[in-house]
Amino acid sequence: MIDPSGWDLPSLTDRWRSATPFGHVAIDDLVARAALDELRQGVSKEPHWPNRGEIFEMMASGPPQQPTPRAFLEALGGPAVRDALAAITGYRLQRVDGNSYVYLAGSYLLPHTDHRPGVDRRIAYVYYLSPEGAFTGGELDLYRCTTDGSGDIVATEIAATLAPRPNRLLLFDVGLTTLHQVREVTGGARISLAGWFY
Repeated sequence: MIDPSGWDLPSLTDRWRSATPFGHVAIDDLVARAALDELRQGVSKEPHWPNRGEIFEMMASGPPQQPTPRAFLEALGGPAVRDALAAITGYRLQRVDGNSYVYLAGSYLLPHTDHRPGVDRRIAYVYYLSPEGAFTGGELDLYRCTTDGSGDIVATEIAATLAPRPNRLLLFDVGLTTLHQVREVTGGARISLAGWFY
């Protein structure tokens, strides 16, 4: 389903290394159109439940049960993609996880980092499924952080805003200061698969 043999690895590596405020890169047209259509259908059959917390509100699935989303995750975590990502990011990756998410109007994810002590998350990813024009809002903001002498964050500012384009895979670094947010969706449905490489 995912064929990294056509990726321009030198260009993607340069983009990852030069990205600010921290390593990130977008890979567009990740899968063929027919595979994208099948993946959309598969995700539409996954059960999604309200997912709310102090900093987020959206609908979320559990680990995919439908064949096509499961095949997507298997391909994403397969050796060919992991080798390509190792070339791009410098990280040797062992596995991937992921769920599907539906952000309806009013859904959001406030600034946070995906770093968790004792959990070896290396790269976060989000893959966008919604067709062009199916929603408004929902952009991914990456923050530049200023830290004090002890490493605590004392100031932040949005340094990059990444568009949620259909069939786009966004990858970004996970660390203590890799703050990011999903802007509030103001209309429609922002549908994605997201998770982490370990």
